[in-house]
Amino acid sequence: MPPRPRYSKIHRVGYWAKVTALACTLVFIHAGCQADDTPNVDPLPFSQALDLALQHSGIMGIATINQWRAQKAYQEVRNNYIPQLTIGSGLGYSYGFPLTLEGSAPSVVNFTSSGAFFNPALKQFIRAAKIDWKATSQDVQDKRNAVILDTALTYAQLEQLSGKIQALTEAQAAAEKAQFISEQRLQQGVGSKLEVTKSQLVEARIRLRVAEAQGQMDVLREHLSKLVGLPAESIAVAPGTMPPLPAISQVEDLSAQAIEYSPAVKLADQKAEAAETRAKGEHKALRWPTVDGATQYAYLAKFNNYDQYYKNYLANNFTGGLNVRFPIFNAVQKAKAQEADADAMIARKQADLARNQVGEDTLKLQRSLRQLLAARDVAKLEWVVGQGELEAVTARAETRGANPRDQENARLNADDKHAAYLDAEFELSRAELQLLKLTGELENWAIPPH
Repeated sequence: MPPRPRYSKIHRVGYWAKVTALACTLVFIHAGCQADDTPNVDPLPFSQALDLALQHSGIMGIATINQWRAQKAYQEVRNNYIPQLTIGSGLGYSYGFPLTLEGSAPSVVNFTSSGAFFNPALKQFIRAAKIDWKATSQDVQDKRNAVILDTALTYAQLEQLSGKIQALTEAQAAAEKAQFISEQRLQQGVGSKLEVTKSQLVEARIRLRVAEAQGQMDVLREHLSKLVGLPAESIAVAPGTMPPLPAISQVEDLSAQAIEYSPAVKLADQKAEAAETRAKGEHKALRWPTVDGATQYAYLAKFNNYDQYYKNYLANNFTGGLNVRFPIFNAVQKAKAQEADADAMIARKQADLARNQVGEDTLKLQRSLRQLLAARDVAKLEWVVGQGELEAVTARAETRGANPRDQENARLNADDKHAAYLDAEFELSRAELQLLKLTGELENWAIPPH
């Protein structure tokens, strides 16, 4: 049996210096992990975050403004039946016969009114504008669902990353300790430089994953701050406040339900209906007569020479009646009607495409759940196996059947499997939330009815 190596005082000092450095590293890693918990900040529950996101959402604000704009567009067309009143003056000097000023007789004051009385094409245009206005409610609902999904995914991923960073931090601590043990074994002459390099590689990989997770968490926290309107440094998720996801059938085909609910499909259908109605209006403008009501009053002055050129001059003059127009031949309107027909056909094709897209996306997500569920189960079992291996190595270490490096490697493997399980769990949750949005169950899940 070879004699145990003897170390000088310098070697012992170096040894304890490395132990101290390792301890400091573990303390700093633990402090960094605790910093993410932001103990001085009250956690933001999911329900409160969702309420704030719906209140501060920019895309919902734009959708609401578009809805208001569509309402005003409808009122603009409809108000053609309300007489438009105008009062003004064509005051001017006349030399000789009183000529017109831009088509009107010179007058001290004049008053005109005009409005549609009978116009079949206008009725179709009003109906189309009303359909467009009602269609915007589907866009508002679609944007509302998008905000709920965005908030839920961001919140869930922040919660997942918190657990992942904690697991990776523990794995990094185990890798640091395994690297330290490998270096000590090399100094004692019972290890190899390759083992040290391998342990350094493992530690570097874990450090890279910690940095990636931390960077991703910072970006998500900033994104959530923009959603809820709060500073990023004041945001901390409250684990366990999200409602549990409902079970989703793997047998029933949810495509029909998604198509029936989809605001995007309803919006496309209503836009197609509005385009078809507008095309009918263009064709009626080509064939049907129109009748408008109009009145006019003017006060004419003598300095415009009316009394010299008109036998029965009166200062006060009024005209009222109906303006009837019969379309005989209008090539411009005919081309415009055919253009409207083409727009209607395009809108109907787009509605069919939207319906097919929603059905395909729903089926794809529903089928992917099987794969994601199996991947989650595999990751969970691998984590359980890793924990079992850690317990076995720990038990052998107590009887000197395993060295400390084997124990730290087992702990590193268990922590790494735990982080992989958290990733698989989030990917499954992401697909389930997207499927809830497509089938119209997302808002009922996020905001349960009281």
